[in-house]
Amino acid sequence: MGGRTLIFDVETTGLAAYDRVISLAGIWCDGIEPTGEDFYLVFNPGKLSHPAAAAAHGLADWWLRYQPVFACHADDLAEAFARADLVVGHNVGFDLRMMNHEFGKCGAGEIAAPFYCTMQGFQARLPGERANLDSCLAHIVMKRSARVHSAYEDAFLTMNLYRWLNGGSPRPSAPARLPSNGVAPPPEVAWAVAVDSTGSGQPCPPPPEQVVAMLAQWGIDITGHSPRTVRKMLAAHDYALMLARRIPAESQAQIRALICALADAEDFREPLLEWSRWAWGRSNPQLPRNALRRFAEEMMAALV
Repeated sequence: MGGRTLIFDVETTGLAAYDRVISLAGIWCDGIEPTGEDFYLVFNPGKLSHPAAAAAHGLADWWLRYQPVFACHADDLAEAFARADLVVGHNVGFDLRMMNHEFGKCGAGEIAAPFYCTMQGFQARLPGERANLDSCLAHIVMKRSARVHSAYEDAFLTMNLYRWLNGGSPRPSAPARLPSNGVAPPPEVAWAVAVDSTGSGQPCPPPPEQVVAMLAQWGIDITGHSPRTVRKMLAAHDYALMLARRIPAESQAQIRALICALADAEDFREPLLEWSRWAWGRSNPQLPRNALRRFAEEMMAALV
């Protein structure tokens, strides 16, 4: 059981082949003994999480928008996995598939290290028993700290399960950890700190007066306009920024941050999504693409 062992876990936007990794944690061991080295990273997946996945990992889509993409860390992570004599995970086939998908998008090779699956190890030890991580942990008198779980906590708990499967004893509960590369949303997204006090983990829509104040700060007067019209205006601004890039970077960042913030407000989500389809070039027979371009550029001209 010697050698350099990397015990890791990933959280993703879902379970499908096209889903993306949003967080990754790894704990280094010498055999089954932790060395004290670890890492915990978070990524912008470029897509929304499936509702079931979001309920499990608790990382809001609006927050993930501000995080670095996987490619920013791909080289360091590829080097880390290459140094491992063994990689360990619970249902490790899924984690490896998702990691190899991310490495492939960055032009890197697949993980070549041998691997060990604690789920299969548990099933071999106790045939017929449920082998999801929660059920396995019950046998070693451990459990997750909450319904929402992080990649770091799951990697730590998987390490304890791996130790138990190989004759070791469990370690104390995982300390609370934040991703080392996490980026705080810009301060202009003031509403982002307002989280549902019921504990659901879902961000609250900003109050209407706060929306009006933020828009006014950027010189956008929405007096007399409906929420739907405002949504269209903001989506058009964003589209024009991508097309023309005709305003300073700092103003561009402010407007993008505002669009991201308002995207999570229930009253505005549908019209924003309707207009965002244009930004990605998807067909909509109600409005020609060049008409949207003209409208977006007119809105930008009015702004500057």
